Amino acid sequence: MALLNAHAPQAQREGAVPWLGAVALDSAVMNVPAAMRARHLRLYDDAFGSDPAHWAALSPFHQWTVGAPPLQMVCSTQRADQPCAQAKAMARHVRSQGGRAEVLPQALSHGEINARLGLDSDYTRAVEAFMGSLDAEVARHLQ
Repeated sequence: MALLNAHAPQAQREGAVPWLGAVALDSAVMNVPAAMRARHLRLYDDAFGSDPAHWAALSPFHQWTVGAPPLQMVCSTQRADQPCAQAKAMARHVRSQGGRAEVLPQALSHGEINARLGLDSDYTRAVEAFMGSLDAEVARHLQ
């Protein structure tokens, strides 16, 4: 999802319906080459392969283009692979090019980030505030 959002202008040129923004739930890999060069979970080898020549093409960090919709990255502060570090680096990268990106650290596990979104909580309200900031009609529906 973060990769598609990063490449939104191209996706839209190819027929995708425009969207307002994206919320990435606890993605630990925004910069694939950096993640793969560091000590990483074994499942990343299955997801991204072993060929460094392909990593940039799979990397939201490297594929982000000017005009991409805003991105909110929810990240777990409890994970050993430190997804918030990748999210913060991605946000700095996007902002340096005039885009909008936000990081929402949560003291929740990966599973809890997915399971608790939508429950009455500050976490849900923060995601809804981001979504509402993208469009007045969306904001009205979220009230």
